[in-house]
Amino acid sequence: MKKLIKKLLSPILKSYDVRLENNKRELDALYKLLYNNIHDLDHTIPMAANQTEATFSFQWDQMQEGEAMLSDKWFKENILTIITEREILMKKEWFRGKDVIDCGCGGGRWSYGLAKMGANITAVDINESALMATKGVLEEFDVKKDFVLTPLEQLKSAIPDGRKYDLVWSWGVLHHCFSFNESFRQAMSFVKEGGFIYLYLYGRESLNYEVDINLFKNRVRYNTLNTWEEKEKFLLDKQGGDHKKLHQAHDMYAPLLNRRLEFDYVKKMLQENGFTDIVRTVDDGELHVRAVKTAMKPEDKEFIIPKTNNPYWFDYGPK
Repeated sequence: MKKLIKKLLSPILKSYDVRLENNKRELDALYKLLYNNIHDLDHTIPMAANQTEATFSFQWDQMQEGEAMLSDKWFKENILTIITEREILMKKEWFRGKDVIDCGCGGGRWSYGLAKMGANITAVDINESALMATKGVLEEFDVKKDFVLTPLEQLKSAIPDGRKYDLVWSWGVLHHCFSFNESFRQAMSFVKEGGFIYLYLYGRESLNYEVDINLFKNRVRYNTLNTWEEKEKFLLDKQGGDHKKLHQAHDMYAPLLNRRLEFDYVKKMLQENGFTDIVRTVDDGELHVRAVKTAMKPEDKEFIIPKTNNPYWFDYGPK
């Protein structure tokens, strides 16, 4: 009897399996179509840009604590070493008196470190919550401070014409913008002759396309949850219940717009806009890129720190 039932059900089950496989392929195709349109380098879907902006507004207003934030004692104590010896590879002494623009200041952690070394800070962000947080952390420093509320695509309209900076700093921001290409071009335009730009961007090397698509599916799922309680549970489940990692989990899963760039593409854009001495300061799959407008000044060469094989600071800080 069991053999007979199995024989009778076999065509039905096979047909069901085929339909499931076809549905999966169709759903995967829709995810890829949505992913590709959201992550276009010239412009994204407005819905994705608005959602990503709102995500970070919430983050800087409600989630300022976490690992690698200024609430993290180890990070705050080591911020100068992290900036100089692990990110941009330039000695601390170079920053005093320099004009620096922090393009996408977020909660102000990098502006804090740069101001602590004596740099004058122009903090830029699309979110008022980010600028308010950055104003708070910079209060203790006697340096020049400006705060500019604008999308990076409109930077030239928001900052007085002709103003240039010794350093344009943008850590983990341009890949979230409505237009990566336009935001990048506008940021580059504010570097003085002989000045520097420093970028941290998500790199395609660190996450291949198929893995990234699966991560994107989780982002879509996260953004269909209705309450913060549901979202918090989702994030904590992803981090094994560790509340200290809640901020980083939110950063990973909440914004829909998370482009991943190829170094050759970024390098070409820099070269086309007059930058030289283009180096990756950290050897990993992400893009940590320092470049100089036109040519490095002879007096600045003594401040350059050679690249080392030391582990990246994210990997050796206390867990």
